Amino acid sequence: MENKKRVLITGCSSGFGLYTAIEAAKAGFDTIATMRNPKKTAALENALKSANVTATIDILDVTDPENIKKIAEKYAPIDILINNAGILITGSFLDLSMEESRLIFETNYFGPVALTRAVAGQMIERKQGLIINVASLAGLVGHMFNAAYSSSKHALVGFSRSIHTELKPFNIDVVCVEPGYHKTEIIGLNANVAENFYNPDSAMADYNRGFLRLMLKEIVPRAGAPEGVTKLILKIMQTKNPKTHYTIGKDAALILTAKKLGLQKLLEKTALKKLLTATRREKRRQEARKQKRKNKQ
Repeated sequence: MENKKRVLITGCSSGFGLYTAIEAAKAGFDTIATMRNPKKTAALENALKSANVTATIDILDVTDPENIKKIAEKYAPIDILINNAGILITGSFLDLSMEESRLIFETNYFGPVALTRAVAGQMIERKQGLIINVASLAGLVGHMFNAAYSSSKHALVGFSRSIHTELKPFNIDVVCVEPGYHKTEIIGLNANVAENFYNPDSAMADYNRGFLRLMLKEIVPRAGAPEGVTKLILKIMQTKNPKTHYTIGKDAALILTAKKLGLQKLLEKTALKKLLTATRREKRRQEARKQKRKNKQ
């Protein structure tokens, strides 16, 4: 047990975090699975039980400096840190409040930075360690109606690339994982929309609704299985000299290939066409619902 590598994972109530915690435990890692909400431990507990493995579950809000310090000290020394916790609030940047934008950055960027700072000292002292930051394809190419999320992940990518060189003299690897769309709760049950998403006075009201329809009807059904990302993370954990970054997902491969071929404008044109079509359909659906209610009166 003493020779087991200890891995600390954030955002384990669902999605990549939950699956990674299970696979890490199955692979023999001393797994510390953390999450912000203590009321959401049941899913992980049940999954661990079904897999017949154990992991330590603890509460960690990556936006709370004292909580970060406490967890880093409690589980020292940490061999592997996986910054996975993140939130997405969908809506036009015009309808996303500054408070919402700040919350996204606090969770998706400043949280991982603070936790990495808290853990890096241990790794430097021992001259070994691995830090895996789960970013997003959106952080590489942007994503309409998710400007703050994309920007926060773009910042996380830049952070990962930068500290990779800084920490290399201490035998610490820093890896950034950049998944495309996958079927996790961040675009499902845990999805959030902007405060003014449905504001009828917003110039973006119809387009917000159109994008949501596009998400539910086209993007989510075609999203990849999260297990693929989990397997990749586990592979990185078991690789001696991992690459600085890994992009994963069919949509990621398509978009990055198109960019290399200079087809970015075509991609944007196609995305805009899909958005306008979805917006028109959603508007007709809303008008039909209003007429139906009117007829019942």
